[in-house]
Amino acid sequence: MEVRLGHVVEQVDAKGVIVAGERISSENVIWAAGMKASPAGKWLAVETDRAGRVKVKPDLTIPGHPETFVVGDTALTMSKEGKPLAGVAQVAMQEGTYAGRAIAKRVAGGPTLPPFKYFDKGNLATIGWNYAILESGKLKLAGFLARVIWAFVHIFFILEAQDRIVIFMKWVYGIITKKRGSRIIEEPILCQPSDQELQ
Repeated sequence: MEVRLGHVVEQVDAKGVIVAGERISSENVIWAAGMKASPAGKWLAVETDRAGRVKVKPDLTIPGHPETFVVGDTALTMSKEGKPLAGVAQVAMQEGTYAGRAIAKRVAGGPTLPPFKYFDKGNLATIGWNYAILESGKLKLAGFLARVIWAFVHIFFILEAQDRIVIFMKWVYGIITKKRGSRIIEEPILCQPSDQELQ
């Protein structure tokens, strides 16, 4: 494997890619996007990391402003090992719950909460219709069973019962018909108006 940094991909086609004027032949081209945080760090005029995440205190507030909480992808939160927490849903949900409880305690005049601690419930990722991976502690699964577990976990965390039913029905329809439906992202084809439409 050869890693090339600082080069722009100029073209992608059926034969591969062109990088910095050089063709790299390949039958498969995989593009992986990076993550960029919200511009909230700029709005708040506070210290951020190079990805733009706000460096928060252990209680998820920003230095000098205990009334301002930053959570989710916008926050640079550290694990107990001192490593940045990933920008995934379970981190954001736990941070949001913590911030909500901290605000409620303040409004009620109660004691402050201890510093935020993240509880790692494991990882789930779907890779196609019938395949997913699951890692939670010593438990590791891959395949259809992991996909079923992924589906139930995904449905469980959707707040509105009506949305759960709609999504479940779309999944069933997709499995039966093998159609991806709304999961496909398409670029619109821009059409030029005809001469008759311009008149």
